[in-house]
Amino acid sequence: MADLYKKLRDNYLLGYIKYKGTYNLYSMPLAWWILNYSKYDPTSLTDNQTPAFRDNILNVSDNEIESFIRCIEEDRVSIGEFELAIDIPSEYKQLSFFVDFDAKLFINGYFENVEPEAYLPDDNWVGEMGLPVDHLPGELRGVFEK
Repeated sequence: MADLYKKLRDNYLLGYIKYKGTYNLYSMPLAWWILNYSKYDPTSLTDNQTPAFRDNILNVSDNEIESFIRCIEEDRVSIGEFELAIDIPSEYKQLSFFVDFDAKLFINGYFENVEPEAYLPDDNWVGEMGLPVDHLPGELRGVFEK
């Protein structure tokens, strides 16, 4: 729980990812929520980063989804951990993103200067500004509406 609070204080953002019908909550830096990082930052293709950024997955295309999910496993937050984090101020508990790999839908609720919904893996994706919580099933939505 202390790790979650530290991440959120360090500008990590909360979001849900749906893949193969399963919803999981993650706390990650903004750059990790940008699905096509090579489009967002073309210079990233030539940088030799150590350690490798997202296991060198710059564009989370269909053939990279499972590798990406494995790569971000350490950033997954259990609902129990989130619900127990009562000492975390509410401003840190805002849901910023909803990524649906099944429907190829990206909802950006992070209303800042960056538009991650513009950097999608391919033209089959839909990206829009909105409230990520509106795309969650009722039992998950209730956690963020408290």
